[in-house]
Amino acid sequence: MNQILSDTQSYDVVHVHNSFKNGVLLWLAKQKGVKVRVCHSHTSGVENKFLLPFMVLFKALVTRASNVHLACGKQAGEFLYGNKPFTVINNAISVQRYLAQASDHQAIKKQFSLPNNKKLVLHVGRFSIVKNHQFLLQLAQDKNLDPSVHFVCVGEGPLKVDFLEKIQQRNLQSRFTLLPATPEIPSLLQVSDGFIMPSLFEGISVALLEAQAAALPCLISNTIVKASDMGLELISFNSLDDLSPWLTQLNKLPSVDLPPEKITDAFFVRGFSTESVLAQLTNIYNARALE
Repeated sequence: MNQILSDTQSYDVVHVHNSFKNGVLLWLAKQKGVKVRVCHSHTSGVENKFLLPFMVLFKALVTRASNVHLACGKQAGEFLYGNKPFTVINNAISVQRYLAQASDHQAIKKQFSLPNNKKLVLHVGRFSIVKNHQFLLQLAQDKNLDPSVHFVCVGEGPLKVDFLEKIQQRNLQSRFTLLPATPEIPSLLQVSDGFIMPSLFEGISVALLEAQAAALPCLISNTIVKASDMGLELISFNSLDDLSPWLTQLNKLPSVDLPPEKITDAFFVRGFSTESVLAQLTNIYNARALE
């Protein structure tokens, strides 16, 4: 990044999305004379507890090196900036990409080696502690879970190998398909019967927004911010302390029929459509550049 910022004078904005780890790059941008330095917070907690003693330093670096403070939600902003002012920029999606559409489900399942005659429950997320894949193992090995429920986990991360090993050790291969990170999430959503996200904590999740745009019933932990709900009656917030409601809902996943217009309107009204966010970001960049 030092070389990139040194080789050209054409960068007017540096916009960093690593939350409390933003400080290093933002200080570099400040040294290189970048006029608009945007810190964007996307988390409301710390995954690695050993970092807690250093958080005061991290937050001080971030706030002093940046001159635009953004967050994906109220909790994420308060976590990083405390009582300093910040602007909420919603994590937005291009809703049209995820709306239900006519597609060859069998071809998609064959492409990703997904089983037929199963209820496919999709999880999209990095294999890390905060995403809480261990909870999926607990559900999968519970005797009360319908045999037809099959979890499809998409993503990469440091805990993926360990997760695969635990699946094999517990003889749960029939319950899981693990896929690499892929741009084909819209296709996977089309063939899924539900979406699950048992995160330990979470801001506004793009993956969860995509699942709602695809009109999937979504089972999520009550540690995920309520603003993630687009008001389409698709989300069920559940406690991580009790498997029972998760199991009950997985066993009786409803078939949802929502008009595309209703979904599109819900995202637009709440400011989670790409068009509204692009306009907001452009205004922020321009306003700061003119100061």
